[in-house]
Amino acid sequence: MTEIAPWIARLTVRSREVRSEAVGWARYIKPQRRDRVAIVTDTSAALPDAVYKLPNGSDLFIIPIPVMIGDQIYNEEDDTLHHDLSIALASGTALRTSRPSPGQFSALYKYIAEQGYGHILSIHLSSKLSGTTDAARVAAQTSSIPVTVLDSHSAGLSLGNAVLDVLIRTRLGLSPQYLASVATRQTQVGQTIFTVPNLETLRKGGRISALAGILGQLLQVRPVMQLNDGAIELLDRPRSEAKALSIITDIATSVPPPVRLSVQSYGDYDMAHQIAGELQEHSSMPVPVVRLPAVLAAHLGLGALGISISPDLDYASYGTA
Repeated sequence: MTEIAPWIARLTVRSREVRSEAVGWARYIKPQRRDRVAIVTDTSAALPDAVYKLPNGSDLFIIPIPVMIGDQIYNEEDDTLHHDLSIALASGTALRTSRPSPGQFSALYKYIAEQGYGHILSIHLSSKLSGTTDAARVAAQTSSIPVTVLDSHSAGLSLGNAVLDVLIRTRLGLSPQYLASVATRQTQVGQTIFTVPNLETLRKGGRISALAGILGQLLQVRPVMQLNDGAIELLDRPRSEAKALSIITDIATSVPPPVRLSVQSYGDYDMAHQIAGELQEHSSMPVPVVRLPAVLAAHLGLGALGISISPDLDYASYGTA
């Protein structure tokens, strides 16, 4: 289901390349522990556990976004979540997503401070889709160490790749402000495009208008959508899955290189792997195929498939301030 080993291997190499190429450094110097910056994100970033094995993986902390199936609350790490979520989506069982509480963020920030970090960079799911960023900001006010909270205006591996761009640059003595600029720049240029079987799940979750949901049902379309400034926007309304997949593939392959492409799916993993194969020659990195996180799948539905587009940027021009 998940094709990530080549991707993780290339990320490991890239992390070492960044270390050796760091502007203004003749060699890699490990800064004092007090100067370390911890990176916090949430489960909407679609980052697999394997990222913790990256050279700086221990600097990453991921807070779960809860999903409610009926009266039961689940977190992404729960063993039965995706089995139960798939059944709920297929049967029309009531689903809700929430946000981590400010208290959960406070506890995490406290733990990070106790590990000796001097600053926290907290990068989260678009505030137009979730209250996660707001909860982080509330908790940041009482943290014993400085916390910079960023609204990514993004989701999925578009957010995840921005987080990784920051993560591989920790431990270089770079300032929190510089690292925040790396995340901000990547989320500004990254794109997320996706297709869903219908608009009903999005309508139920309040992510699109009731009228749009009804029209989608009447027209029997396979919608193509994107995140635009953090909000879901309808791009096209083809009548078939084949046409919808062709549209999102064409959009992804039309982006000028160098660019990193990623595929995310919930349910149709054979098709996801096929799309990844078509995208590979256009991507500067191995194209990972990952399962959509539950917080996104709960709103997009079974059969959702998306592509994250993350241009490779020249961060050297930002300096090391």
